[in-house]
Amino acid sequence: MSPLELSLAAAALLVGLTGAWSPCGFSMVETIGLAGDDGRRWTTIAACAAFAPGAIVGGVLTFGLLSVLGDATHGAGRLAYLLAAGIAVAAAAAEARGQRIAPQIRRQLPEAWRWRMPLPVAAGLYGILLGLGFTTFVLSFGVWALAGISVALGDPTAGVVVGVAFGIGRALPVVAVAPVVDRRFGVRCVELMAERPAIYRVIRLSDAAALGLVAIVLATATATAARTEVPNGADPSALDGALAFQRADRGAALRSGGRVYQLPGRDPALGGPFLAVISGGDRIDILSRFTRQPIASIGAPNAQAVAISRDWLAYLAVEGRRYLLRARRIEHPASPGPVKGIASVSLPAQLGHPSLDGGSLFYAVSKPRRNSIKRRSLRSGKGGTVLRSRAVALLNPSALGDHLLYVRVSRGPEPPLAIHPRPLRQSLMIKRLGRPGQGHKVYSRGRRRDLWTTALAARRAFVTVLGHRGPKVVSTDR
Repeated sequence: MSPLELSLAAAALLVGLTGAWSPCGFSMVETIGLAGDDGRRWTTIAACAAFAPGAIVGGVLTFGLLSVLGDATHGAGRLAYLLAAGIAVAAAAAEARGQRIAPQIRRQLPEAWRWRMPLPVAAGLYGILLGLGFTTFVLSFGVWALAGISVALGDPTAGVVVGVAFGIGRALPVVAVAPVVDRRFGVRCVELMAERPAIYRVIRLSDAAALGLVAIVLATATATAARTEVPNGADPSALDGALAFQRADRGAALRSGGRVYQLPGRDPALGGPFLAVISGGDRIDILSRFTRQPIASIGAPNAQAVAISRDWLAYLAVEGRRYLLRARRIEHPASPGPVKGIASVSLPAQLGHPSLDGGSLFYAVSKPRRNSIKRRSLRSGKGGTVLRSRAVALLNPSALGDHLLYVRVSRGPEPPLAIHPRPLRQSLMIKRLGRPGQGHKVYSRGRRRDLWTTALAARRAFVTVLGHRGPKVVSTDR
């Protein structure tokens, strides 16, 4: 997990624990606990086993859905981080001062459930209600703060992390005390909770410290959040502190060592010791990325995009209604190997920009009913699918080491009485290769913004943002 997710998880766990001091927390211990009836010990254990996952489910529902709401209504960026940090600071100050919780929800769990259904079933439902956070007494401003932060960040992954940690915090005191509530340890725990308000005060101070840590992490993340790298540029390619891009006038440029150099051709790409540009639409020129001096020129009819590494050159060509992805070995650039056909599709299907990481080639395939990101080993010829989806578009991958950066495009929720199509939700995603799932979001578009080509470096992730004022290259901490 990222430092932000770790800090949010710690705060959510403590805020969840604080809820044990509510009337509902006490009633759960007594409802599930043995209360002197040793004959139902296994029933108590089963009830605890149902209560804990119920609380986690409730937490994920609340904070996960709030983060999805934020994701659907705004884009991530510096302002979102600042807003979330402000919420955390305000809540931390209120907790440190011990202010009365407001607004307060004066509602308790439905007692009748424990009489109308088996105790484990009732305990599971009680766990969901307590995990939801806002269905019973609120004992910390942290609950409201975590809700606001989830919406402000609009990151479903962070929302799930908060929900799971909050649910665990809600469940821990109950499952720890309920099975032994009839013994000396359990009795002492309940007495301390009921008779020592100073403990509740210490817990709230801990909430304040945790929320303060979240604010610090958010403020730090703001400095590394999305920033504009090239105001009027597109199609980034990054390597070792150098950034190649295409200018608004379709010329190529290289930024390195604090200076910007104009390049011949267009659609530049960095890889190994090389810099490649498309020249005239029928060839690719290979330059030294250090001196920008020409090394070789390779025929590439109808080339539209290029990728290069130390030993390989790959390019996308469009011939009529066909998209063609080809590769050549360039161990000796002046004498390249034969052309290898990697993939080809016909409209309406499309192939995306290629990306090379050593001898591994990554590219997107978009079809009317299926979208995927493919990987092909240019040495062995073996390949496979990294990601696939029928519901969302997967575009413009860039790979570095064991990480993959790409653009995910999906439709937002259908508004009531909708006349226009659902708005597109675009996110810049990064995932670890070889692991399941689609990874986590590092950036999302604002209004009237589209995400396009990407580049991945050791510390930053780059993406082209299209808008009514023209394209720009934006980077964010990965």
